[in-house]
Formats: sequence, structure tokens, C-alpha cells
Amino acid sequence: MQTRTAIGFAAAFTAGMALVPMSAKAICQQEIYADRGFSDGTNAQILGRLSSVEDPNAFSFAYFASTNIPLFANQIFAATANHSHVFVVASATSCPTTGALRDMGTIIQIFINP
Repeated sequence: MQTRTAIGFAAAFTAGMALVPMSAKAICQQEIYADRGFSDGTNAQILGRLSSVEDPNAFSFAYFASTNIPLFANQIFAATANHSHVFVVASATSCPTTGALRDMGTIIQIFINP
């Protein structure tokens, strides 16, 4: 099942890359469980962790990323409603490795695992 999920993420990411041009600079990519979504009416933010709820270390840190694109905001809230596994591509030059809340930057692409 995980192999099929990984192949699905790879295919979706490749298809998305063909539609959305990106610069050659580094990005942050993470597969996270969508725990929370926030919005102030203009910007939306996703907060998630790498491991499942059953993992005792699941909440030792979380990644977050934000967007002002309504389509991405809709995807965030759909994902958080079901605590879905999502693949987020964001603008941070590299994925942060320290701290309780790790900022991935602005969302470039987001894919929900159905």
C-alpha cells in the first residue's frame, strides 16, 4: 500500500511540475498528516506532523506552510477535515530540522492522498 501511495505522490508531483513552472532554487518537500488548518480570511496555513497519531513522538514537532491562493486553502481544509496524508512543496530553501514548529514557507503545490 505504501509503495502505491509513493508512486501516486510521485506521479501527481510530476504532473504538477509540468503545469506549474518553478525556479531552479531549492524547495522544501514533506509528506505530512494534515492536523490543523487556519485562515485569517486572506492567508491559509496547514500544520502537520510526519508520523501517525499512534506514534508516541508524533507531536514532538510539526511542519507548517502558508498560502494566499484560494484553491490551496480549499485543499488544506479538505485535508484537515479527514486528517489526510498530504504532500506539500513549499518555498523554504531547505526543510528546517530543528524547533517544535518548522516553517516550510509559502506553498507552491499541495497534493492530498485520497
